[in-house]
Amino acid sequence: MYNIVIVEDESIELESLKRIISRCVENSVIHEASTGKKAIQLIDQLSQIDMMFVDINIPLPNGNQVIEYLKQKNTATKVIVTTANDDFEIVRHMLSLKVDDYLLKPIKQSILSDTIRKTLQVDEEAASATRKLRQNISELVNSCDYPRWHIFLFSILDAACMAWESGNDRSKTVTDVLELVQQHLVTLGDKYTSCRNKIANITQGIRQQGLSAGNYWRVMNGLLSISEDVFEQSFKQVSGDMDFVARAQFHIEKNILHNLTLDDIAAKAFVSPCYLSRAFKKSLGTGFSSYITNRKISMAKSLLQFSDLKVNTIALELSWQDANYFCRIFKKETGIAPSDYRRIASPEVC
Repeated sequence: MYNIVIVEDESIELESLKRIISRCVENSVIHEASTGKKAIQLIDQLSQIDMMFVDINIPLPNGNQVIEYLKQKNTATKVIVTTANDDFEIVRHMLSLKVDDYLLKPIKQSILSDTIRKTLQVDEEAASATRKLRQNISELVNSCDYPRWHIFLFSILDAACMAWESGNDRSKTVTDVLELVQQHLVTLGDKYTSCRNKIANITQGIRQQGLSAGNYWRVMNGLLSISEDVFEQSFKQVSGDMDFVARAQFHIEKNILHNLTLDDIAAKAFVSPCYLSRAFKKSLGTGFSSYITNRKISMAKSLLQFSDLKVNTIALELSWQDANYFCRIFKKETGIAPSDYRRIASPEVC
């Protein structure tokens, strides 16, 4: 994922640059600033800026001053200067600031695209992977497939945590996915504004604290909260087309941390408990209680392996009021006690 900043005070030029950059670098997050002051605020706010486009003739601080400030903070950022002025003295000064390229307006799309790819050394394989992630996010949200969404989201989190335990910081894979989710929500309108703020807070927390055992539960809980916000809206759009088993699965995922009963879920699915129980088994090949147990045991495994929560705390967080009962269920389902699972899967947490 690339963080790209455009510093441009002309709205037509800004929109043109955004459109071309979005097509050229699919796995990008574009930030914009119409003044030098806003550009400096972005430089201070963003932990990473891969590329910055700067119009020299922006309101003060001017483009030169913005670049000078950026170079003091982050010398690795690629800088492309855009201007309608071809004065040699300006060009010479740009070279002294060690900018990566200098483009005269109006900028041809082909020249801009070539400059971006050359400067960023865009990884086409990574771009293809981002396209697939973007499509997956869109399909899961638009179809309101809450169960598969949680499986998708937590598989990415757990894979990154596995790498973290091995000394490889892959937390960026999680923040990249969250930024793609945020971009998708932008296309769905203002009703997701508060959810996008939650995503920004979680992303910032991961960047600051990583995916340590002490931070895992906080991240997981945050992702559950985001999912609830996203799918509450999605459910309103497609609930009329969902059968009652899918409705039941939706409400199970939404309330996965709570005590779930057949009567409660049947009421939310608008069918009788007996009918839901039979249909659940026929449709999914597993009983209602077994389905919920499997979902919660899956989460318990992740918490045992990647978090520092005590076993009895994990039981309580997943609404097993009796820790001993949780241990018996866990052993029945996995063949091993929770403490033994933790010792084998994550000995450093023990």
